[in-house]
Amino acid sequence: MGEDSHENTGSVWAFLWIIFFFKMATVVTMLYFLRERDSNLIIGATTWYWFPLFAILFAAPVTYHFRVRKARRRRAELLRQEFMVDHPDDVPVLNRAAD
Repeated sequence: MGEDSHENTGSVWAFLWIIFFFKMATVVTMLYFLRERDSNLIIGATTWYWFPLFAILFAAPVTYHFRVRKARRRRAELLRQEFMVDHPDDVPVLNRAAD
């Protein structure tokens, strides 16, 4: 059961992404061809709930990358302070393969 659920998870996510992109392509096409205010209001009223979901889905990886950058910057600063060097590449590295 556990192995099957992992396989099904990928296909479910693929299906949801296809639905999402098809919905957005349909909305963009409708906005392009229906240039009336009432049409735009109806489209907005029926698709508003997709935009917060879209923002949340893309905020997670962006936040992750900012945290990784911050951690790497902090690590470089700690290495610089510990070894009193100007550049992180100047830190001595022990070569354990030669032992």
